[in-house]
Amino acid sequence: MTPARLQDSSLPVHFIVPGPLGTLTGGFIYDRQMVEGLKAAGRLGAVHEISGDFPRAAPYDVAAGAAVLAGLPDRALCVIDGLALTALGQAVAQHASRLDVVAMIHHPLADETGLGDREKEAFFAAEKAVLAEVARIVVSSARTALRLRDFGVNPSAVRVVEPGIAEWARRERWSGGGSTPVRILSVATLTKRKGHDIALRALASCRDLDWRLDIVGAPRDPDHGAALKTLAGELGILERVTFHGELVEEKLVALHRGAGLFLSATYHEGFGMALADAVAFGLPVVTTEEGAVAEAVRAAAELVPAGDSNALGRTLRTLLMDDGARLQRAARSRDAAAGLSDWARAQTAFQRAVDGVTLQ
Repeated sequence: MTPARLQDSSLPVHFIVPGPLGTLTGGFIYDRQMVEGLKAAGRLGAVHEISGDFPRAAPYDVAAGAAVLAGLPDRALCVIDGLALTALGQAVAQHASRLDVVAMIHHPLADETGLGDREKEAFFAAEKAVLAEVARIVVSSARTALRLRDFGVNPSAVRVVEPGIAEWARRERWSGGGSTPVRILSVATLTKRKGHDIALRALASCRDLDWRLDIVGAPRDPDHGAALKTLAGELGILERVTFHGELVEEKLVALHRGAGLFLSATYHEGFGMALADAVAFGLPVVTTEEGAVAEAVRAAAELVPAGDSNALGRTLRTLLMDDGARLQRAARSRDAAAGLSDWARAQTAFQRAVDGVTLQ
């Protein structure tokens, strides 16, 4: 790992992201909040949006990212989102001695669901190599920090900065529980890692009960999004499932208000921001035992094994049939919400982490 230099807390910070900063995914929301904090503190140098299908970017997109690094002045402080970091590994190694490069890791690329063994090994090796070149690493959860030890990362180089909670989730409180049909809400980008197929299979086993499923999130791969709709049709539940795509905040809040249950069948999370927002809002939550979801979410949620549609189906059946059970889970969410961070605190912690200050 490149020797770290304690940064002057007045120096500008450059931020490299793999696509438009306004993209509605958890990782981009996190990055955007950190950028807004830097701007408010007068410390934002520039946001560099690199186009391309990261982390599997084309050579010309990688070249564009390398040009950004080459154009930064000596001793510049640069944060690179982990989705772009591995693809830019060669350029990072080239400039690590003259720049202060900070990696922002939401979760290791090798932990993505659906990778073949060869691709998983390639991502692991590439990420391990580039993490050895950066000065510091910021992660969004303690579990991700622990996972990075498998990549040979020195724990002293890692700073944990958990995301904050959406303002609307702090401002409002869920008051549902008794309406029918029970509306089940799932908020996640449509990727294999999020386990939407498991959720659909589990709910198909509850087709005799009165429920509707609202899925919010755009497909990263259009073929996967289409396959989920096909699966819902094959399971005989397509008429009960609404694929909303990405939604503006007002519509997202309205779906939270009308939901009777929040569901995530994820295989892995870097933190689980949508889950944390649901807990802060006071919704009863069902999710998996896997991944790096916030400890407050673990304390509140009904947990099932990842990838087990039968176990998830049994849990959903119990909650769908019992309004009181859902209200009990909602009370657990309200109790756990105090353990979640806010964005102002996260922004301050992020700036200290980027500067190399030890967080307390």
